[in-house]
Amino acid sequence: MSDDQGTPAGSVEAQIRDVDKRQAQTRRRLRRHNRALAELAATKTELVSALLHELRTPLTAALGMLDMLPAHTGDPLLDEALPLIARNLRRIERCTVEIATISGIESGTIPLNRTEFDLPEMLREVAGTAGADCATTPATGLLLADRERLREVVLRLLAAVRALSGTAEIEAEQVDDQWRVSFPLPDEQATDRLFTSAGTGGNAMALILARAVVGRHGGSVGVHSAGGNAYLRVILPLRGAAQ
Repeated sequence: MSDDQGTPAGSVEAQIRDVDKRQAQTRRRLRRHNRALAELAATKTELVSALLHELRTPLTAALGMLDMLPAHTGDPLLDEALPLIARNLRRIERCTVEIATISGIESGTIPLNRTEFDLPEMLREVAGTAGADCATTPATGLLLADRERLREVVLRLLAAVRALSGTAEIEAEQVDDQWRVSFPLPDEQATDRLFTSAGTGGNAMALILARAVVGRHGGSVGVHSAGGNAYLRVILPLRGAAQ
C-alpha cells in the first residue's frame, strides 16, 4: 500500500517515528542543558554568598580593632601605616557591599522598580552632573524601568569611559522598540575587556553592575562598531520587564 505519490505507507510512518524520536531527544538535551544552567547559577550564587561571608567576618573584626586604636600613637611608623590600612580595609568593605548588591540583582533577591520615566531627561541629568555632552534622538521618550538603578549604571559607565579617554559623552537613540545608549570609545580601547585591564582604575565593577541591571531589564551591554567608531552600548527594550 502506498500514498498518492507512490511512497510506501510504512516508509512514511517510519519517517514520522524518526522525526518524533529526534524531537524527543532534542527536548531531553534541552532539559539537561537547562538543569545544568540552573545548577551553575545556583552554584555561583552559593559561592558568592560563601565568599562574602568569609570576607566579612575578618573584615568586621579588623575594622573593629582599628576603631579602638587612637588616632595618634606617637610612633611615626604606626601613625603612617594605620591610615593606609584603614583606607584599604574600607575599600575592601565597599567592594564586598557592591558584590553583594550585584549578586542580589542578578539572582532577583534585590527587586527592581518598574516606573515609566523620560529616558533622555535622565541622561541629560547624568551628563550635567558629570560635565559631559549628551545627544538624544528623539529629545524625549518614555522607558518602563528602574530609573535609579539605570541612573547609577549610566553615571558609572560614563566615569569608566572618561577614565579611559579623558573625555566622555552620551549618545542615545530610539530604534524601533528599543533605546540604544552609546558611549564613544577611543580606538585603541575597542574591546569588550576594556574595563578589566590594570590601567582603568578598577572600573570592572561598572561593567559588571551594568550587565546585571540591564540584563534584568531584558537588555544587553557590549562593544559595538558603527561608522568606523567604537562604542560601549547599552540596549534597553522600551517596556522591558524585569526578568
